[in-house]
Amino acid sequence: MSKPRMIVLILGNGFDLDLGLKTSYKDYWESEYCPKDYPAPIIFHLNQRWEDNLEAVKWYDMENELLNYYKNLSDPLIGEDILTAEERSFLKDFSSYGFACGWYNDRIEIVQSLVNKGVLLYRESIRPLVDEHYKEDALKSPIWRDQKALGLIKEGLCKYLDTVILPNNFISTIAYQVLAFLDEEAVNGTLVNIYSFNYTPVQLMGRGPDAAIVHHIHGSCDEGKIIIGTRDDSTFVSSYDFLQKSFDKVYDPPALVEDLNDADEVVIYGHSIGENDRQYFKAFFKQQTDFSHPRRKDITIFTKDYDSELQIKRSLQSMTDGNLSALYGLNNIQIIKTCNIEDDQIKLCNFLVKHGKEELATRSFIGKLLGNKI
Repeated sequence: MSKPRMIVLILGNGFDLDLGLKTSYKDYWESEYCPKDYPAPIIFHLNQRWEDNLEAVKWYDMENELLNYYKNLSDPLIGEDILTAEERSFLKDFSSYGFACGWYNDRIEIVQSLVNKGVLLYRESIRPLVDEHYKEDALKSPIWRDQKALGLIKEGLCKYLDTVILPNNFISTIAYQVLAFLDEEAVNGTLVNIYSFNYTPVQLMGRGPDAAIVHHIHGSCDEGKIIIGTRDDSTFVSSYDFLQKSFDKVYDPPALVEDLNDADEVVIYGHSIGENDRQYFKAFFKQQTDFSHPRRKDITIFTKDYDSELQIKRSLQSMTDGNLSALYGLNNIQIIKTCNIEDDQIKLCNFLVKHGKEELATRSFIGKLLGNKI
C-alpha cells in the first residue's frame, strides 16, 4: 500500500502578521505586559539596543540579541550589573520612610539614578515619595535577575497574546487561504503536518476537527508554556545556560527534521529560516543539494517583500554551503512575496489552484488583493 502524499507547512511570525494579528516584537514591547522596567541587565540591554528603531525589530532579532548580550559580557561567570557598587551599598539601607523623613536629601542624585533604573519608584502625593519598587530583587545577583527577566518576558508575552484579536477580514488574506486549502487537503486524505514557530494557537481561526495537526515548536500561549531564547552555542557557561532554547525545562520539539526529510512538499510561510532556528533546517536543505541521492521536492516559501526574499536566499545559500544553484536545480523552488503580489500573482494562482481552489475564484481573490494595493 502506497504512503499518502505528505505536505509540511511551517509557520513563522510573518504568518500571524499577514492574518492581521498584532504579534510583532514592537507590539509586545510597547504593551503594558512587557517587563521593560524590570531592573535586570538584559532588559536594560534590550531597551537600549533598539531605542530609536523598534519598528524594524523582529522576533528573531530579539533572539539574536540575547546571544549578543551574552557574548558582550566581560565575565559571564558573575554577569554585569546595571547598578554600581555605590548604588548597591546605598540601596541596602534605603527605606521609603527614610526618604519621606528627608534622610537622603544629600543623596538625591543616587536616588534619581535608582529611580531611572527602575529599582525605586516615585509615587505622586502631596509631597514626593519614593517606594522600594524592586529593591529586594536588585540586591540579588545580575545573573539571577537576568533569569527572572527572561521568565517575566515569557509570562508577559502569554498575557499579551491572550488580548490579541483576529480581525474580521482575516479570511481575505493570503495566509488564511493557504492554511484553509492545505486543511482541505488533509480532510481529503493528504498527510499535512503543520509546524508553528509562533506562540498563538492556530485553532483560534475556527478550524474544524479534521484540520491538519499543528505542532508548536516553542510552545503555545494557550498552555502558558512558551520558549524564548537563543540557539545552542558551545561558548555558554553554565550560569547562563537558561538563555538557550534547548535548556528550557519545557523544551521538547516535535519531529520537524524527520518530517522535512519524508515530505513530498514543503511550504514555509513567514519564517526567516535564519540563524536561531537553523538546527531545524540546515540538514534538510543541505540534503536537497546532494546530486548522488536526489529526491526532488516542491518547496514554496511565502515571504514579505524583496528585502526578505534576499534574506531568505542568503540563509539558503549559507545552509547549503554556497550551493544555492544546486538547491534550485534539484528541487521545484518558488518564493512568493505577499507584499509584492503583483509580481508573483501567477505563482500564487498556480499554488492555490494546485491545492484545490477553483481557478475562477482564485483569480477573483487575487484581483481583490491587487485592487486593495491601488
